Amino acid sequence: MSRGAGSFLGRRVSQIAAARTAVSFSLERSHSLAGKIANWLIDFCQMTIGDRETTSRLHMAAHELIENVLKYGSTPEVGLEFELERSATESIVRIKTRNTADPQQLEEVTRRVTELRAAPDPVAYYDRLIRSTAPVIGMSGLGLARIRAEAGLEVDCSVEGREVSIVVQATMRSDR
Repeated sequence: MSRGAGSFLGRRVSQIAAARTAVSFSLERSHSLAGKIANWLIDFCQMTIGDRETTSRLHMAAHELIENVLKYGSTPEVGLEFELERSATESIVRIKTRNTADPQQLEEVTRRVTELRAAPDPVAYYDRLIRSTAPVIGMSGLGLARIRAEAGLEVDCSVEGREVSIVVQATMRSDR
């Protein structure tokens, strides 16, 4: 059974999409390899969308997401996906990570993403989270809050069994 913190994971954008590009990696939990793939992903993003500001925001998000799967994953393998869907009116870019985690971590990430999505002001939420988690050891939620506050990207998650998927998404008007 799937538990989701938000709504855009279920959206069927591909029904209206004129073009779709997707790249998926399953890799060992290695900081070096993950960093190289994140950099490649951003180069690919720059080539496909050509928008430096969006690419910069996605670059930060990719690094935060990869740091999370390396830090909190409980198995040697993690997944990273990049997806670009284009229609006549908009382009949607998604970065998705997936990893297996302990049940407590799954509950915590779902709770944090639900709070983040419900926050009327993502920057104020991020600032509050910084203050409240500074003395705390463990999962803070700062990386996901930073993605939402600083990059302005949508953040969502879903849980299937012991696997969590975190998705960040940017929607851009098409210039075509």
